[in-house]
Amino acid sequence: MSDRFDELVDDDVPAEERARLRRAHELLVAAGPAPALPASLAEPDAPPAAAPRRRRERWTRLALPLAAAVAAAALAGGYVGREVAEPFETDFVLSMSGTALAPAASASLRVGELDAAGNWPMEMTVEGLEPGRRYELMLTRNRRPAASCGFFLGREGRTVVYLNAPYRFDQYDGWVVTRAGTGEIVLVEKS
Repeated sequence: MSDRFDELVDDDVPAEERARLRRAHELLVAAGPAPALPASLAEPDAPPAAAPRRRRERWTRLALPLAAAVAAAALAGGYVGREVAEPFETDFVLSMSGTALAPAASASLRVGELDAAGNWPMEMTVEGLEPGRRYELMLTRNRRPAASCGFFLGREGRTVVYLNAPYRFDQYDGWVVTRAGTGEIVLVEKS
């Protein structure tokens, strides 16, 4: 390999970069050409023989229960993690009351201090919503739902959910809870 560095690198390359490239080029020249590919690697080998069926069946019998156990553990971990939230300092608390669609419903929303990532952590305690139905906590603009703070399922009795909002609250004028996907307001912020 000849030293053709000046042919390969233009003169307009900054001096520092040119020096770095020169060192790399000299190392490549000193290393010499790559060795020839051995004939034994020039042609691929025949595909490997199939593993005995018995070994594969044994692996399958072990892998499926193991995969099911891992999935169950992940699901349980997610459920437990969902129920326990990190404690946070409270910035403000507001109360919500039910609309004609859910007159017995009520809620208390505790909003934490803005975190380093720009999110407001929230803990909402809700009662009187239909169990199993999906709901959405939303910020309002002009008293209309405008920005989602998250979804939750209604449960029998009291429901505690942990949500967050990555918004500037001064751009909104209130809070509501809607039936998810319908826009029907079931809880409104008390004035």
